[in-house]
Amino acid sequence: MRKAWMATATVLVALTVSGCVIVVGDDDVKMGHNERSVAGYRVLDRDGDYSRLGGDINLRGRIGGDLSLVSGDVDADQLDVGGDVSLAAGDVNFSGHVGGEASIAGGDVDWHADVDDDLSIASGDLDVSGRILGEASLAAGDMTLEAVFEDGLTAQAGGIYLAGSVRGELTLISADKLRNRHRHRDASFGQIELAGTIHDGGEICARSVIFASTANINGTLRVWAEDDPVIASGADTGNLVFEARNGRDCDDILDR
Repeated sequence: MRKAWMATATVLVALTVSGCVIVVGDDDVKMGHNERSVAGYRVLDRDGDYSRLGGDINLRGRIGGDLSLVSGDVDADQLDVGGDVSLAAGDVNFSGHVGGEASIAGGDVDWHADVDDDLSIASGDLDVSGRILGEASLAAGDMTLEAVFEDGLTAQAGGIYLAGSVRGELTLISADKLRNRHRHRDASFGQIELAGTIHDGGEICARSVIFASTANINGTLRVWAEDDPVIASGADTGNLVFEARNGRDCDDILDR
């Protein structure tokens, strides 16, 4: 998660010292010989890096190197990036493929792309799908995860719905602190619902935990919550170990 919050600084440094394309603002932008505009999208076909500072941006096409943006809203539609992606933006809608690692700091983020290395996102509402080959570190207000995570997942949010699959180390946290829980009347606050496959067990700390009928848990899954987990008929919870949270902070329970 630290990489996501560091995205702004790293992108600004990259914009300053790199030799890649820098475009400031939206007005009177000229297209290079390796890009064109189609239906409001800037369509790229370049082997090098691409960087931009300022304004909203809509991208399609191919970038052989790294993509670095400090901008308003970003809409990347089936964009193929050969290197790393660093975004510090408003709302982000990204689909396609990233050949390196991706670090995103934004408002609401819809991420529907494969990533060949690590994925770090810090956002408001977050939706993630695709195949993530490296470690995933996610922090959001609320998140829906339907991706295939191949090398572990650490996620923290006000509410988490996990319908994808996870291999490797798993840590899920919702409502880290409960001191102000009387201010949260929404029953979904602090709730984690598992509807996918957990291959290697892991740790969960939340206000409440639900196992949907499609949940398939392998390995030892340790759960700390205020109440016993709700387990739907048909769910396979594997070796589930539950301990009452009793108002404790997740930081103290997980000793992170």
